[in-house]
Amino acid sequence: MKKVKKDTKKEQGQATQKKQEGFVVQVFNFFNKHNNTIYGVAIGLLVLVGALLAFNRYYISPQSDKASQLMTAPIGFYMQGDTLSLNKALDGDDEHEGFLTIASSFKLTKTANVANYFAGMCYLKLGEKEDALKYLLKFKQKDDIYWYPTQALISDIYDDEGDIKKAIKYCKKAAGSKNPYYAPAYLFKLGQLYEREGDFKNAIAAYETIQNKFYAEYQKMGVDKFLEKARLNKN
Repeated sequence: MKKVKKDTKKEQGQATQKKQEGFVVQVFNFFNKHNNTIYGVAIGLLVLVGALLAFNRYYISPQSDKASQLMTAPIGFYMQGDTLSLNKALDGDDEHEGFLTIASSFKLTKTANVANYFAGMCYLKLGEKEDALKYLLKFKQKDDIYWYPTQALISDIYDDEGDIKKAIKYCKKAAGSKNPYYAPAYLFKLGQLYEREGDFKNAIAAYETIQNKFYAEYQKMGVDKFLEKARLNKN
């Protein structure tokens, strides 16, 4: 009986070994059959990686450095805040480039993205909301400190235009901020927008998020009154 068991185990081991050997042979045969293709793909990937590294080093980096240097003057104009200076910040003057040129001429750089933000802010300060919206929507860098406040501004513009659904969409993005100062304000505005839409369930959720995550601000802002009102309206 023991001999039969040993023979069975031996046979199983041999079968497993044959399967492993068969797999190795299959892989080897596949490689031999397609080795030119495999080498070609590998070389192609290496060339692509090399090209990307070279492009970043010899084109993107110098472009970024140049764009960053050009930003100094228009930011200075922007900080002055008067109408003439804001227009100079946008369009530049005889000696300096403006945000619009930087944004369009250095599109592949992070600086161009920041230029879009400042261009939108200039237009907003000038009261030209349509152009402000155009450039603020181009501001895509989510890890930038300006990104969440920008979403709130976009929400406000849509709200002013009467497009409450888009106002809610961008206010939700702003409310995703973890900043303990800004986030409660964005969440409160979101709750207010939902209430105007008659969506008391989501309004309650927004107010409760302030209560659960930012309790100090919840008390300071008197959100409890709005939460109670939304709960009554929901029922």
